[in-house]
Amino acid sequence: MAYYYTIPNERLRMLVMASESIHSLADEDVQRMVSQISTLNEDGEAAMISTLEDEQRQIAAAKRARGITPEMELAQISENMAKVSAIKHDFEMAILRENEREESEQSSAAAESILRNIDQQ
Repeated sequence: MAYYYTIPNERLRMLVMASESIHSLADEDVQRMVSQISTLNEDGEAAMISTLEDEQRQIAAAKRARGITPEMELAQISENMAKVSAIKHDFEMAILRENEREESEQSSAAAESILRNIDQQ
């Protein structure tokens, strides 16, 4: 995960964080790009802001052209969050069941050991 807070211009930082073209790069390339952007002078920052704003406008226009509304995107995000939550719950329950199974096996082994000790006496 890239560290964006090296970019001093907040507007530029937010645009970089939202940029799909930057995030399509490999993780180490994203960090390298962020590092390069953080060293830009004011003119370079202005040019980069303009470029990234154009990218955001083009993405929004493409989504509108395909009929994708912000409400649809929010619904998809909510659906994905619900799926992740369900997966997390299932995972936690599987861990709990496994822990209970191990405890049960340990208890059974301890009980058998006690019974063998009693039988030997």
